[in-house]
Amino acid sequence: MIWIISALLLFLGFSMSMTPYITQRGIIFGVTLSKETDDIIQLKKRYFNQNMLLSIVIILLFIFFDKGLNLSEETLSIIMVVFISLQMVFGIVAYFIANRQVACYKNQLIKEGYQPNKKMVLDLNYRETMTIFPTWLLVAIQLIIIAIEIIITIKHQAIIPNKIIMQWDFQGNPTRIVDKTWFNIYSLPIIQLVMVFILSITNESYKRGKQRVMNNQSVKWSQSFRKISSYVGVVIAVLVQITIFSIQMTSVVPLLTEKTLFKIFIILLGLMLLTIISLMVIYGQSGSRLNPSSVIPQAYDDDKYWKWGMFYYNREDPSFWVEKRMGIGMTINLANWKAVAFVVIPIVFMLGVSFFIS
Repeated sequence: MIWIISALLLFLGFSMSMTPYITQRGIIFGVTLSKETDDIIQLKKRYFNQNMLLSIVIILLFIFFDKGLNLSEETLSIIMVVFISLQMVFGIVAYFIANRQVACYKNQLIKEGYQPNKKMVLDLNYRETMTIFPTWLLVAIQLIIIAIEIIITIKHQAIIPNKIIMQWDFQGNPTRIVDKTWFNIYSLPIIQLVMVFILSITNESYKRGKQRVMNNQSVKWSQSFRKISSYVGVVIAVLVQITIFSIQMTSVVPLLTEKTLFKIFIILLGLMLLTIISLMVIYGQSGSRLNPSSVIPQAYDDDKYWKWGMFYYNREDPSFWVEKRMGIGMTINLANWKAVAFVVIPIVFMLGVSFFIS
């Protein structure tokens, strides 16, 4: 299990490190800027090296704590959470610092005569000419998985133990056991149904999200990116649903052993990480890594609506979804209350389910 956690930590470090190399064309650490000087190139390299170095140090420390000090599983779990939080906080703080440095550099350029582009380019046929994985089919696939899970659970109701294991440690030993109740038996399918809603709306975001294009070439890149992102999202959604299905078949309906669940988890997790890394490395955000040597026009400058180059807040924009400036995929317009509700309500619901289970 230690090697799985190490792989996850390495993936997290790599994802954070790659941030400046997978962002949209003309965006540098969340700042709209078409020029890349040697200093900015070095800033990107320094950000990458710092995050990867921290990731390697964290992994070595975690292996030492596990193998060298023989700490308890509970202590290791706490250390893992601390290390993951440390990696994320460091990456975000380093990003904020780089964002301020690039913003200061841009302000200096403006004083010297640099003119930001305030002209927005729109392709009126953008959504009509773009295809994504059919949302109805994504919903159907997930509901079929959940339906099979519920049917198996009902059929094997008699063999469900009076005590249900809801959590294991790194060695596969149960650490959280709850009583056999209707709610505890079907809590996972309930969470899966909420996920169907979230993942389906997320899939639609690739088609309905605000476009950010500069010319015909960038339109093709953006559409290609959103299409492949939709299919990647479908793969992730199905793999996540199968993972929860396997947990249900192990903890609630004892048809699978913990060892079998562990093997399934390893395979599915590996497929998920491979899929995400492939999207990052091959496509980049909005297709930024497609034909990187090509020259594109200066991007539309809307930096004033991006807080710290990461959070989009624009009361004048009715858009629900916009493309991220940090990382890959879509994010929400925080000035749109519907978008905020879409994020907050499911989180509160799933936390409530977890609370009642415990």
